[in-house]
Amino acid sequence: MDYVPAAMLWLLTIVRIPTASDKERASVLRATFFAAIACTLFIPAVYTAADPVFGGHNRVGLLLVVTVMAGFWQFHTATILATFSDEARRRRHLMRGRLAAVVAGTCVVTGFSVSHVEVTNQNLPLAYGDQPGMQLFLWMGSAFIIWVCADVALNCLRFLPNMRSGSFKSGVGCFAAGCIFMALALGNRLALGLLEESPSRISPLVGSLNWFFPILETLAVLLVSVGLMLPRFRDSRQQLRRSIRSRWLMVLLTPVWRRSSHERKYLLRNRWTPLLDPVATRPDAHLHRRVIEIRDCQLRGMTLLPRDRVLVNQAEQLLQGH
Repeated sequence: MDYVPAAMLWLLTIVRIPTASDKERASVLRATFFAAIACTLFIPAVYTAADPVFGGHNRVGLLLVVTVMAGFWQFHTATILATFSDEARRRRHLMRGRLAAVVAGTCVVTGFSVSHVEVTNQNLPLAYGDQPGMQLFLWMGSAFIIWVCADVALNCLRFLPNMRSGSFKSGVGCFAAGCIFMALALGNRLALGLLEESPSRISPLVGSLNWFFPILETLAVLLVSVGLMLPRFRDSRQQLRRSIRSRWLMVLLTPVWRRSSHERKYLLRNRWTPLLDPVATRPDAHLHRRVIEIRDCQLRGMTLLPRDRVLVNQAEQLLQGH
C-alpha cells in the first residue's frame, strides 16, 4: 500500500506538466511534484536506501518533511488562487500562507539540527521523539500541515455551492475530503507519538493507530488526486470534442475552400500542404485560416451554396466558442 500514494502523485504530476507555464495553475503542478517526492521517500525501502546518499543521520527524513510542507504550501496557494477573485484578499491570504511556511520551516530545520538522530529510522519522530528538538520538528511540521488542510478544506467547502460545473464541484469536494483525511492521518501520528512516550501506553490502541495510518494516508492521496483530475478530465473531454469537430468541418469545407483557392488563383499544386490540415496539429488555427480565406473570396464576389453557408457559419460559431 505504500506504493499507491506515490504512484498516484507521480501520475498526476506527469498529467499536469503542460500547465507548467500557466501562473494560475502551475502551483498545483509544484504541489503534486513535492508531494510525490515525499510519498516516494516515505516508502521504507526507499528511505533506507536514500539516507546514505544524503550523508546519513536521517537527513532524508528532514528532506521528506520539508517537501511535504512545500507541497501543502503550494496546495494552499493553488486553492487561494482558485477560490478568491478579489486581488486584495488573494494577496492577504497568500502572504499569510508564505509567513506560516517560513515560520514552520525554520522551526522544523532548527529542531532537526539540534537533535541527535544518528541511526537511520523511517519513523523519525517516534524513534527520537523524546528530544526537545525533535518535539519542535514534529509539532511545528504537523501543525503547519493540519492548518493548511483545514484552511484548504474550509475554502473549498465555502465556495462549493457557487460552482456550476458538476465535474468541477465533484473535484473540489473530493479535494476537500482528501485534506480532511490527511489532517486525520497527521492526528493519528501525533496521538501515536504521545502514546509511545507514555509509560502506561495501551498496546491495542497503538496497534489500531498503526493499522489506520496507511489507510488514512492512502485515502487522502487518492481523494486529492481524483479531485485534481476530475476538472481536468472535463477540460480534456471538451478539447477532444472540439478538436474532432474542427477537423470534421475542415473536411466538409474542403470543396468550397478549393473553389475559393481557384477564384483567388492559388496554385493548388504548390499548396498541397493545406490539404493535410484536417490531420495536422492546432486544428482551430487551420480551421480559422480556412474560414477567413473562404470569406475573403466571398467578399470578392464568389457565391456560396446554401450548404456551404451553413458549414461556414457552424465553423465560425465553433471558433467563437458556441
